[in-house]
Amino acid sequence: MSMLHVRTLGLKSHLPFLKGDAFDALDTHFSQMESIDLLWCDFGVGSRMTEYASNVWKFIAPGGFLVCHSTLTNQRTREWLEGVRQGKGVEETGIPADEYVELSLLEPHKRFQNSMTILQKRVGGEGGARFSEPLYSEYA
Repeated sequence: MSMLHVRTLGLKSHLPFLKGDAFDALDTHFSQMESIDLLWCDFGVGSRMTEYASNVWKFIAPGGFLVCHSTLTNQRTREWLEGVRQGKGVEETGIPADEYVELSLLEPHKRFQNSMTILQKRVGGEGGARFSEPLYSEYA
């Protein structure tokens, strides 16, 4: 979504765009007082992905999303992603193994910057309970 679309839809105040070093923003744009519903990581931290995920995961709201760009066909971010998929835990991924669900999507017509991984935080709220997936109906 371009900034033109964001402004046209009146969403500018809800979608802050941070340009700069992702690690610098940890000290200036994140707070324990506020949570993040969706954090889009459009950067190539590669081997530092574990470090970054470890630093931002606590700010993601219960039910919120950490979306990481270019995770499937980039060697360094793919190594991190495979650790996520295998539930390797904080030491290898920066994220506790039992706190998320993962969905990765590939754009097969592109050769570079052609994928993203969506991690939904499944714990938090009152008492840090894990989210369940209840059934609300029998028929569609």
